[in-house]
Amino acid sequence: MTWTTTVHPWSSDFDYLGHLTAAVYPKAFEQARVDYLRDRWRTRAPAYVVAAQRMQYLKEVLEADGPLKVALRPVRVGRSSFDLAGLLCDAEGAVCNRSDATLVAWDLETRRPRPLTAGERDALSADITA
Repeated sequence: MTWTTTVHPWSSDFDYLGHLTAAVYPKAFEQARVDYLRDRWRTRAPAYVVAAQRMQYLKEVLEADGPLKVALRPVRVGRSSFDLAGLLCDAEGAVCNRSDATLVAWDLETRRPRPLTAGERDALSADITA
């Protein structure tokens, strides 16, 4: 299953060339990941860290292209980690950026990776098969 949300960049997120700055793309994906995991894990503060993120810039984003949509879907669930594929699209639906991220469930007390709970795993796995 693909989950989507809307991102509204600020005017200051655009550089002197008129396009979305490179620093905003990871921020948009992170905002979407937090919202996705809040929804799926039914928690206000999902505990995870980003272990890796790979992005491919496909099309420039101008301020007039908003609002932007971020679509996420899990593609792999491991013991402690999982992979999310993401797309950032303009208001017309054109794909502007592609992201592949590996996230790791995080233990706030030990400051180390932890196993995914059964509920977290089930929520992610359900979206893979949906």
